[in-house]
Amino acid sequence: METVCLVFLSLVAAVFLLNYAQAILMPFILALLLFYALDPIVSWFCRFGIPRIVGCLLLIGLVLGTCTASIYLLRDEAADILRRVPEAVRKVQTTIEARRNRSPGPIAKVQEAAGELQKAASEAAGNTPPQGVTRVQVEEPLFRVTNYLWSGSVSVAAFIGQAITVVLLVFFLLAAGDLYKRKFVEVVGPRLSQKRLTVQILNEIDEQIGRFLLVQILTSVLIGTALGMALWLLGLKQAAMWGVLAGVLSSIPYFGAIIVIAALTLVAFLQFGTWAMVAIVISVTLFITTIDGLLLKPILASRFSKINPLAVFLGLLFWGWLWGALGMLLAVPIMVAIKSVCDHIEGLQSFGHLMGENK
Repeated sequence: METVCLVFLSLVAAVFLLNYAQAILMPFILALLLFYALDPIVSWFCRFGIPRIVGCLLLIGLVLGTCTASIYLLRDEAADILRRVPEAVRKVQTTIEARRNRSPGPIAKVQEAAGELQKAASEAAGNTPPQGVTRVQVEEPLFRVTNYLWSGSVSVAAFIGQAITVVLLVFFLLAAGDLYKRKFVEVVGPRLSQKRLTVQILNEIDEQIGRFLLVQILTSVLIGTALGMALWLLGLKQAAMWGVLAGVLSSIPYFGAIIVIAALTLVAFLQFGTWAMVAIVISVTLFITTIDGLLLKPILASRFSKINPLAVFLGLLFWGWLWGALGMLLAVPIMVAIKSVCDHIEGLQSFGHLMGENK
């Protein structure tokens, strides 16, 4: 019983530590993923006699330039989407109100009955104001421009700081190469078996995460391109922007496709105004995302260390609850690393078996 209590307290302490150290851990994990994705390219530069630091600077400059150019090219579409959000909300509200005014449904009747009950209860309790006296209720304004501008400025500043931190971490990791891996193996323990096990775990993590990133990049590009072209053929505005968003969100299993379908449903309804076109847009999006989940990723990840769907779903819920949207993006690679560690440590192999897809 004492052991169970200690394990439970340790898990609770670990969760609080992960939440408290979010500002440090998230940039570091994101930098590690970018390091795994970019390190083979830097090593390829080194084979042609380019110094490693020069290769790191060239590659990071190329990546930042590509991202900046993409943002610049898509800025008008992104701004137009943001401008259309209030219009979309108003149109949905108008549609809901129109349907509600046609005939009161069961929910409206229940709300009306609840209002009458509350009124009767107030009268019975003596809360009815005297005759000729008007009840006054002071309400705080729901929206303050100054608060909105302040919170927005703080968020932008925090995002820029995190981005700079990630870029610097990626540069130092790429410049160091496998230096820190060798140092970690040296200090892990005096016995050769410990060093051999550590090397095996690190190599497997490198291999599995490298394959995961390769599969993710390929499928994101294919899904984003296919969906963007399909939406453009259907006449949807900002098709390129939605293709990019679909490619990025495809890295989130299950929830990414749901977010894309929900957003495109609202956009299609706002632009076309007919449920027929909305159904066509939803069908095309669902078809392409289904191909991604059931065909592309299983084929490309045939040699990938598989994690069973339940473990992936629980991991998404946990890391999304802990770190938000970025935690959901990082959930799968984190679980891949955890599974690789569990598979090679004797006391944790049962957890690795529970996470695995093999029977």
